[in-house]
Amino acid sequence: MLALSAANAFRFIIQFLLFPVLARLLSPAEFGLVALAMPVVLVVMMMGEGGMGHAVVRASDPLGEVEATMFLTALANGTLLALFLFVAAPWIAYALSHEDITPLLRWLAPTLVLGALCSVPSARAQKAGTTWIFAVGEIAATTAGAAAALYGALDGWGAWSLVAQQLVFWTVKTITLLSLAGAVLRARPSCGALGYLLRHGTPMLGTNLLALVSRSADCLIVGRFLGAEQVGLYSLAVQIVRMPEAVLVGPAFVSFLPAIVRLEADRPAAARLFTTTIRMMLTLATPMMLGLALVADLAVALLLGPHWAGTTPVLMLLAPAATMQAIGWLSMAVLLGRGRSGLQFRVALIGTTLTLAGLLMGVGYGLTGVAAGIAAATVAGNGVYLATAMRELRLKPGELAAAIWPPLAAAVVMAGGVVALRSLLPGIGAVPTMTLAIIGGALLYVGSLTVLAPGPLAADIRRFRRRADPQVG
Repeated sequence: MLALSAANAFRFIIQFLLFPVLARLLSPAEFGLVALAMPVVLVVMMMGEGGMGHAVVRASDPLGEVEATMFLTALANGTLLALFLFVAAPWIAYALSHEDITPLLRWLAPTLVLGALCSVPSARAQKAGTTWIFAVGEIAATTAGAAAALYGALDGWGAWSLVAQQLVFWTVKTITLLSLAGAVLRARPSCGALGYLLRHGTPMLGTNLLALVSRSADCLIVGRFLGAEQVGLYSLAVQIVRMPEAVLVGPAFVSFLPAIVRLEADRPAAARLFTTTIRMMLTLATPMMLGLALVADLAVALLLGPHWAGTTPVLMLLAPAATMQAIGWLSMAVLLGRGRSGLQFRVALIGTTLTLAGLLMGVGYGLTGVAAGIAAATVAGNGVYLATAMRELRLKPGELAAAIWPPLAAAVVMAGGVVALRSLLPGIGAVPTMTLAIIGGALLYVGSLTVLAPGPLAADIRRFRRRADPQVG
C-alpha cells in the first residue's frame, strides 16, 4: 500500500504540475471533447475485461489454466471491441450530439487491446502481493503520458494532445506490466477455467459497469445537455477531486482485497481489519478532501486561471463527498473478498440509480446542480455499501463509530479554524491566504487529532512502520 501510495502521489504531483499548464494551453471545450470520449472508451474496455480479474485473484490456480483462459478471452474481447468502437464511432458521436469526437474515439480504440494485454499481469501481481510492479508501471506510464500531452499542447495539437497522453500511457503501462509480472502463460486454456471465470466474472462485470456508469454518466449528461465547454469545466474539477482519492484509495483497495480473502474464515479478524483500515483512510483522506473544498476558489484562481472559475463550486461540493467514496471502495473489497459478488451487484445497482436520479434532478440547475446531485448520491450510495459490509462482517455501528470519530472531529476543528482564519485575512492576496490556510489547517488538524486520540494515532503509525520494515516490532 505504501509503495502504491508513493507511486500515486508521484502521479498526483505530475498531474498537479501539468494541469495548470494544460489549462492555459487548451480551452474548456477541448477538454470537454476528450471528457466525452473517455467514458465511452472505459465502458467498452470494462466489457472486454469481463470482471475476470478479481476471479483470478480468488482462484486456486496451481497450473495456470485460469490465467491462460483469462488472457486469451480478454485479448479476443479487446480486439473485437476495438474494431466495434472504430466502426461505431460516428453513431456514438451522433448520440452524444458531438460529432467532433468521432476521430477521437477511433484513435483511442487501440487502448482496448492494450488494456486486455494488461489484464493477466495485473491480476498476477495483485495475487502474488508484488504490488511494487503497479507502482513502477504507474510512474513510468504517467511520466511518459504527461510528456506526450505537454509536447502536443505546446505544439498546438489541442484535444489531440490528451488523446496522445492516453495512447502513450497505456503503451508504456502495458510494456512495463508484461516485462515485470511476466508475459509467459504456464498452461493452455480450458473449458472448466472459462466456466469458473464466467460464473464469478459476470456479476463483477455488472458491478464494474454500474460503478463506471455512476462515475461517467455525469460527464455524458453534462455534455449532452449543457455543451462541450461546460463538460470541460466539470470534468477538470472531477479529475482534480479524484487525484487525492487515487493516491489513497487505489493502493488501499489492491492491498486490502487479498487480505480480506485470506481472512475469509475469520470474520472477527476481518471486521477488525476493516475498522482499522477505515480509520487510517479517514485520517488521511478527510483533511485532504475537506481542505480542498475550503481553498477551492483560491486554487482555481492561482493554478487554472480566470476562465476556469466555473470549476470552483463543483470542487467545493464534490471534494467532501469523495471521502465517502473511499469508504465505499473498502466496503466493496469486503464483499468481493468474501465471495459476495451477487450482493455486490445489487448494492452497485442501488448506487447507480441514486447517481442517475441526482444527475437528472440537478442538470436543470447547471453545473452547481449537477455537482450537488452527484455529491448527495455519492454519500447515500456509499452509505449503503458501508451498511452492507458491516452487516456482512457483523460489525456494530458503535464499534465503527468509536474508531472513526477522532479524525472526523479533528477535521471539523480544522474547517472551523480555516474559515475563521480566512475571514480575518481579507485583501492580503490569494497566495498568502492560501499558504496560511493550508499551514494553519494542517497544524489544527494534527494538533486536534493528537489531543483527541493519541493512542490510536500512535498505533496506526506503528502499524505502518511494521509493514514498511519487517525488522520493526
